[in-house]
Amino acid sequence: MNVNLFNDRKLMNAIGLAFVMLLILSSLFSPVAHAAGGGNPAGGTSEPVTEEFNPVLTDEKPEVAEIEANNMPSRIAATFNGDTTGEMGFNWYTTDLFEDSKVWISESGNFDDTLEFEAEATEVTSHYGERDMNGYYIFADVEEDEEGEPVTDENGDPVINGYYTDEQAHGGDWMYGREYGQLDLIDVQEYSYKAHATGLEPNTTYYYQVGSESGDISETGQFKTSGEHGDPFKFVHYTDTQNAFWNENVRNEAAFGADTLMRALETAGDADFILHTGDVVEIAEIEDEWVDIFERSRPYFMSAAMAVAPGNHDEYALDWDDEPFTEKFNEHFNVPVTNDAIDGGSYYSFDYNGVHFVTLNTNDNKESEDNPNEGAIGEEQMEWIREDIEEARANGAEWVVLNYHKPLYSKSYHSLQDDDVQEIREELTALIDELDVDLALQGHDHVVSRTHSLTHVPSDENFSNGVVEEVETFVGDNGVEYINEPEGTTYILPNTGGTKEYDDVYSKGVEHLHEVRPALDWMTQEDMDYYNSLFAYGDQPQDTDAFEDSHANNRDSDVQNFAVYEMEGNELIVSMYQIEGELLEGEERTVHLVDQFGIVKDSE
Repeated sequence: MNVNLFNDRKLMNAIGLAFVMLLILSSLFSPVAHAAGGGNPAGGTSEPVTEEFNPVLTDEKPEVAEIEANNMPSRIAATFNGDTTGEMGFNWYTTDLFEDSKVWISESGNFDDTLEFEAEATEVTSHYGERDMNGYYIFADVEEDEEGEPVTDENGDPVINGYYTDEQAHGGDWMYGREYGQLDLIDVQEYSYKAHATGLEPNTTYYYQVGSESGDISETGQFKTSGEHGDPFKFVHYTDTQNAFWNENVRNEAAFGADTLMRALETAGDADFILHTGDVVEIAEIEDEWVDIFERSRPYFMSAAMAVAPGNHDEYALDWDDEPFTEKFNEHFNVPVTNDAIDGGSYYSFDYNGVHFVTLNTNDNKESEDNPNEGAIGEEQMEWIREDIEEARANGAEWVVLNYHKPLYSKSYHSLQDDDVQEIREELTALIDELDVDLALQGHDHVVSRTHSLTHVPSDENFSNGVVEEVETFVGDNGVEYINEPEGTTYILPNTGGTKEYDDVYSKGVEHLHEVRPALDWMTQEDMDYYNSLFAYGDQPQDTDAFEDSHANNRDSDVQNFAVYEMEGNELIVSMYQIEGELLEGEERTVHLVDQFGIVKDSE
């Protein structure tokens, strides 16, 4: 390629990045971003807004803005795909097809030593919400009968009382998603590109750009390949960014997801990669959400390689009665597809400096010959887990880390209620114990939790399938309490990187639990006390009146969490941090350590 052309583009892209960052920062604090937001900006507390939402309707539908073409590469991510010592996957989007699309990789960062890898383009159909000329979503107010069901006309179409936009939206019921009306979607043909770099050097920081010489080239990102077995490394873990489209102009949730990741990377200092345990977006069908989270997080997504597990929301349709969009996760992330199984995501594994990471897909819960009882993980994936980890152990892996979305142990209700998880709970916890998995990194339940080291017990002995392992602990010279050579597994969940939080329902008494989650009415206070005893740390850091009669808040939290994992040889340190401060009101955001522990194994 023309190196001078490339370097000219590189300079222009650097200037462009600065401009994009200025726009992002300005949008975070713009009146549109938070004018209708609810909640108390005082640190860590929030009261639900109960003001009734009565939009002013118009008879005529506002003029619908066209979806403008965007051929600057967008929704860019570098993800582990293959041997992490010398391979990397890349994904991005454009509106139009550019057949000369590539990823350019440079060790120097000056792109005078460029490696080129061609990209494969796939035409995809993206669904964008209708907006007016000012960028507000257009909603139809549908007439309802006494039962709350839509009234239809003689043609079977819903009767529309009028139209409104989210320029008027406000309050807790709106933010939670209880009040928005009918949104029509615009189908747009776009191109999702995948490139696969090979032949890279181990333990090396690389710089990259994606795009095409016939079109546009992105700003520069970076990633680091893995090194030798036992070399130290560090990664950050966050989850459930889950930004809802209806709040984009009301109280933007993607801004919190981006800020959480920024502060996680700042706190870690030199993280080698980013791990996300699912629910990247709220509704997978709505491409606006993918665009919002990717663009607001763009500087951070492009600062390190990513490992992402699929969450249930990453396949959801706008209408929950519609079939899920099982391909959307893999359209946005270039991750391995094991057994050709794309089902709301995929499952895969990778090694980093001798540690074996196993990413599960808990969206397997569709009835099939492979999964007749609709468990969160089907039979084929369950067999693969065993084979994959046994092979990794045979190849010398001393550490095994699972990462997946739907939790087996957490301080909120999903872990003991969801049918698809309960279906596989005994089998999976037994397999985890048998295979000596060290850590299980989870999402889905938006609470902070960390178990003791747990070993498996069958369901006829205990409903939770877990018992606390009796294991020696000690405090190191660094002040960290270590678990010494555990045989069990520690299950970790770092709350949420977004604004929707669930309550620590098991800490409020059995009557409260039965009130907010009637499906758990089988639990006694003795059951709750036992389940709570499995946790070394658990909390819901948001203080809100919403939890008085609900398991969930109004998507209005200004408290987020993340975890930093430091691994070196036979030693691991896990540090959980908490962020507080109302981002969209310009309040100072603070980060502080809330939980920390270590694991030491026999170095021999």
